[in-house]
Amino acid sequence: MRILHLSDTHLGAATAFVGAPPGWSRAHDHAAAFEAALGPAYREEVDVVLHTGDLFDRSRPPEAAMTLALQHFTTLARRVPVVVMPGNHDRQGLRAHLPCPPPGLFVIDTATHMRLPGLRLGVVPFERVPARWAQQARIAVDEGVDLLLCHQSFDGSRVPGHVFRPMEGTDTLGAADLPPNAPLVLTGHIHSRQDLRLAGRRILHVGSTERTSFVERGEAKGSMVLDLSTQSFRWCDTQPRAMRYIRSPEDLAGVRPHSLVALARTARSEDIEAAALARGAYVQRWSRADKQLSLFTEP
Repeated sequence: MRILHLSDTHLGAATAFVGAPPGWSRAHDHAAAFEAALGPAYREEVDVVLHTGDLFDRSRPPEAAMTLALQHFTTLARRVPVVVMPGNHDRQGLRAHLPCPPPGLFVIDTATHMRLPGLRLGVVPFERVPARWAQQARIAVDEGVDLLLCHQSFDGSRVPGHVFRPMEGTDTLGAADLPPNAPLVLTGHIHSRQDLRLAGRRILHVGSTERTSFVERGEAKGSMVLDLSTQSFRWCDTQPRAMRYIRSPEDLAGVRPHSLVALARTARSEDIEAAALARGAYVQRWSRADKQLSLFTEP
């Protein structure tokens, strides 16, 4: 059984940049990354497609994002089963945005135990309260599953500059929250791809398909193909747009056309912005730099 796992596609994320072509926004990058991440399914390299949440960037996605998702999923569902579930950005669920799914497309808004040919799944959408998630997970795995699908962070999940712990008062899950009869977990939510072990269970964070913020500027992005029989996997990289954080004119070295540049607010911001635009970069004026500077650690 070969499985394509993707997550956190954030379709419709429409951040605009100075210097970009008229009508362009980051929604175009997320749409291109979504299609690229589905590449193994289009090339008929997998037997099932699993999307573990944050399909859209907000709970009321634009019409174009909904149309795009339904078109791709409908096409693929004619070939292989496609399962999609909501994440924290999909707060209203997904059935409202993907109504009347065609045969082969399974849109799961509540904790569910489901069977596909040769595959048993426990599907548990995002839940902010760990104890409530744990209760739903025990029901979803029923008498055992091959895979538990979710959209959560776990004890030891990492993002740049931080490791999550359940005692932080977040939605992070600990070992006690995991049902014992779900040895392999596929999850979204954390945008950094990683292979995590927790209390004998393996947790695979596939990460996001595109960089969603400058904090992620050094990270590889894409999807994952998992061979369930061996539990081996390979990353399938997309080609995310280059990102640079600029503090001084010296930081402009190597900035290429069509790359994304975030500017710190300095006395020379206007001069630096003009130089970046002259290089063909797309510029974000970082007016929130005083609040966000701590996030910009070197990858």
